[in-house]
Amino acid sequence: MYSFVKCDCDCRVCFCRKAAPPSTSGTVRRWTSAPTSRAPRPSTGGSPSACCSHGSSATCAWPRASPPQERSVLPTPLCPKCSNETEHTTNAAARLVVYVTATFPYLVLVIFFFRGITLDGMEKGLEHLFTPDWSKLADPVVWLEAGTQIFFSLGLAFGGLIAFSSYNPVHNNCFRDALTVSLCNCATSMFAGIVVFSVLGFKAHNTHARCVEDRDLLLQPLYPNTTIPPVIPDDVIAHLRHTTPNLPFDFPECDIQKELEKSASGTGLAFIAFTEAINQFPGAPFWSVLFFLMLFTLGIDSQFGTLEGVITSIVDMKLFPNVRKEILTGVTCLLCFFLSLIFSQGGGNYVFTLFDNYSGNFPLLIVALFECIFISYVYGLKRFSDDIELMTGSRPNCYWLFCWKYVAPAAMITILICSFVKIATDGSSYEAWDKDTATTIRQEWPGWCHFVIAFLILVAAIWIPLVALLEALGIHLLPPEEPSWFPAEELRDYHALLPHKVTDLEKCLFCMKEDEPDDM
Repeated sequence: MYSFVKCDCDCRVCFCRKAAPPSTSGTVRRWTSAPTSRAPRPSTGGSPSACCSHGSSATCAWPRASPPQERSVLPTPLCPKCSNETEHTTNAAARLVVYVTATFPYLVLVIFFFRGITLDGMEKGLEHLFTPDWSKLADPVVWLEAGTQIFFSLGLAFGGLIAFSSYNPVHNNCFRDALTVSLCNCATSMFAGIVVFSVLGFKAHNTHARCVEDRDLLLQPLYPNTTIPPVIPDDVIAHLRHTTPNLPFDFPECDIQKELEKSASGTGLAFIAFTEAINQFPGAPFWSVLFFLMLFTLGIDSQFGTLEGVITSIVDMKLFPNVRKEILTGVTCLLCFFLSLIFSQGGGNYVFTLFDNYSGNFPLLIVALFECIFISYVYGLKRFSDDIELMTGSRPNCYWLFCWKYVAPAAMITILICSFVKIATDGSSYEAWDKDTATTIRQEWPGWCHFVIAFLILVAAIWIPLVALLEALGIHLLPPEEPSWFPAEELRDYHALLPHKVTDLEKCLFCMKEDEPDDM
């Protein structure tokens, strides 16, 4: 049996004391099927210098019969604080960048919130935001876009969350973290929606006011003794067109709700509609700089999570074992930069729309579906529950097990099938700019774009079933990982856990068996 020891090194002096279990390096899959740990493996020859060679503050395991001395003197080459000051400075700078990019958008949102609620027409924007259109619930593409949005917002199925969580302590409460992140994301989305639609309401109010003014200039000479209402119904406008020959064909229809419905979405919302509204603010340059600084920090912060999933996977698979992580990150960013140049060409917006519509929605749902299926039906819910209990000290209840095994897979399969059927029957289209009418019109994608769409979906999702098939056939694309030590027994002692007996409800609902192993 082993005890955990925390060693803090301060230039040749190492102080050791009792500590909680160490941090893990692998993903959930890795530390359950092939347990790993960043801490050194326990050995009879453990020493404070060996522990502190892993960092200025490390947690190690020693045989309980021979714990290290409380205070030990290290040779200068083994003292990480003396030899790795540059690395610690770099890490501190990186942490500062993360804190700034994570908190600055909230500061800007708060500023825009108090500015937005003082604008004329704000209430119209919020009314439009909170008035549901129930007919949209019958459109499967709406559900697909909603799923894509929540996946992007939470970072699900990207690999970034798994990469970040691999650096958590093994006894970290992942259940609490999942609820906290989900609630914070929901609250942030609602708060940002209020900010955005209050500003869009202001923009629609000003556009409507100018429209009414232009319309009155046309109607007052024709009807000098008539009070013109703010909103003229469509049937009245049609009657005017039929009975008034002098009425211009482009007679303006002044309806603030239609102005709100015509608000751009996607990139157009940030770079066109919202920017146009900001330009109508007093002191527009200040608000514009603040807004685009927020977009820049949001982009940088999002890139951290997306890139971490890629870099961590490359490093863990040892694809380039002799390349430093910093160089690998720089080369990856440089390659992505050159690839992104296609979006800045003359037709780059259409290429971006193609990638945005099909490289993120279907692949993310497919990857998440495979995750749910393999966790629930291949790895096993009992084993997965045992792993969570080992980490947090408590097991997930039947609600979560039911969602993981039945609700989530069924929902994703339904959305995918209905979306594919709708696209196959109705076709896929995009918004194209018509220079004659100065508006956008819906057009079908060219035939060659369908091959690009199929490639974008398959290149991201085909690897999971392909690698599973190759593994089943005994073909290994990568050398197998060597199982590493994991403090399973220490965690059981730490949480005072007893072997779980499968209940009748679990056997009936989830087909759990007593003979499934507790961990791998």
